[in-house]
Amino acid sequence: MPPIENQILSKLYYSIGEVAGMLEVNASLLRFWEKEFNLTVSKKNNKGNRLFSVKEIEQIKRIYQLVKVQGYTLDGAKKALKLKSNTPLSEPVQIVQKAAAPANPNYAEIISKLEGIKAKLLSLPVEKEPTHGPIEPPKKRSTEKPKPASDLPTLFDF
Repeated sequence: MPPIENQILSKLYYSIGEVAGMLEVNASLLRFWEKEFNLTVSKKNNKGNRLFSVKEIEQIKRIYQLVKVQGYTLDGAKKALKLKSNTPLSEPVQIVQKAAAPANPNYAEIISKLEGIKAKLLSLPVEKEPTHGPIEPPKKRSTEKPKPASDLPTLFDF
């Protein structure tokens, strides 16, 4: 995630384009997240453009961290935000446990198992495809127009 430090955020409100530029995402993604995560934009200008406060940018940074950096699904990020709504952004949020990954994988054991599988696959008999003789190249089409049965001119000759 691009670094957005609080001391850099010196203005009261930032446009959606500025926030999108800070996070290097599209403004449409921020609008989508606004709907999906029920974010409230506290201020809009006379044109109706969204103006984000520093607090709202912090919420968006939290969503960005969960979805883009940590790889949460939208539903997982919603659950994480509900459970850890007051956790600082610097702490990793762990809601969903990773699927049965050993804490200290034994790579030598995994490689030896894969080598055994490879040896078994290489020892299997290979069926050869039946051959039907040499393959003939396709015949070339003639570019000449077929001549009519009679020697009289036709409409296509003019």
